[in-house]
Amino acid sequence: MTRLKIAELKSNLKQGNLSNVYLITGAEQVFIKDIQKSFKDIMSPEERDMNFSSFDLEETSLDDVINEAISAPFFGERRLVFAQNPYFLTAERVKNAVEQNTDLLLRYIQNPTPSTIMVIFASYEKLDARKKIVKQLKKIAAVVDAGQMEGPVLTRTIQNDLKADGYQIDGEALDLLINKTKSNYSLITNQLVKLKMYALQSKKIDKQAVEELVPQSLEDNVFDLMNQILNKNIYQAEELYHQFLLQKIDPILLIAILMSQLRLLIQVKVLTERGLTEATISKNLKLHPYRVKLSHRQSKRLDMKQLIVMYQDLVNLDYQIKSGQGDKELLFDLFIAKFA
Repeated sequence: MTRLKIAELKSNLKQGNLSNVYLITGAEQVFIKDIQKSFKDIMSPEERDMNFSSFDLEETSLDDVINEAISAPFFGERRLVFAQNPYFLTAERVKNAVEQNTDLLLRYIQNPTPSTIMVIFASYEKLDARKKIVKQLKKIAAVVDAGQMEGPVLTRTIQNDLKADGYQIDGEALDLLINKTKSNYSLITNQLVKLKMYALQSKKIDKQAVEELVPQSLEDNVFDLMNQILNKNIYQAEELYHQFLLQKIDPILLIAILMSQLRLLIQVKVLTERGLTEATISKNLKLHPYRVKLSHRQSKRLDMKQLIVMYQDLVNLDYQIKSGQGDKELLFDLFIAKFA
């Protein structure tokens, strides 16, 4: 297996050092678009018109993709084929997707057409490593990671992006931006457009700008709800909950997010009591340090038994709702009343 970083891939493409099959993993859209452009740039506009094809594998049969891949290029040296949404590489079940015969793809990658470059974009968080096609792709294809950046790498990249445009960002502002966007570089890039406009004169982005211009995610709003519940502020908790209902947010989704956040608080509390630093916890849990810092700050003033009881009640609540034992909106309301 050849594993490439994005910079290595782009360098290889410019130098004409090409593979016949590529597997692009990860779901960071900024990187994926950059990779797609880099592949298209190896062909002239005229060649692309005749020899470039892109297929959605949820809607198109692998038969059509392979037939395209084995065809000789028209008036050019090579054919470029993008295969997107290969859901069959995951454990997910996609409703109404075309049933695929993965043996066709397996046979092709074992003996690819020399004049064709096939690029498979597996824009998923995780592939099913147990599947034969996944094992063979990782063995045969040139694999490029287009997943999320983490920790210092993400921080450094944002700072470098801003520096290249003549901007600076405060440390607190950067931490808050990363936390609000859940370390999603694509979202960060979109938000920076507004932030740079806001700081057009000063060229400095501060925490206040991020607080005012970058919207809170659903997870952040649910985090506020959990804080109000844990702090026994029943009126504020009820107000937030009714806002969620007005936005048509399903209580089942709220439960899932609350469970995830409580699980993190418990993990941080346990690891802190074992003597681990925030930096070590961040590394072990693969989370941005700012998120760990917030969880650490919150968990310090909470009782472990309270967190565990609340988590167990959420598990039971989830079961009650999904097994039809009552109205989900009322059951969640009763959960708030019990703990707040």
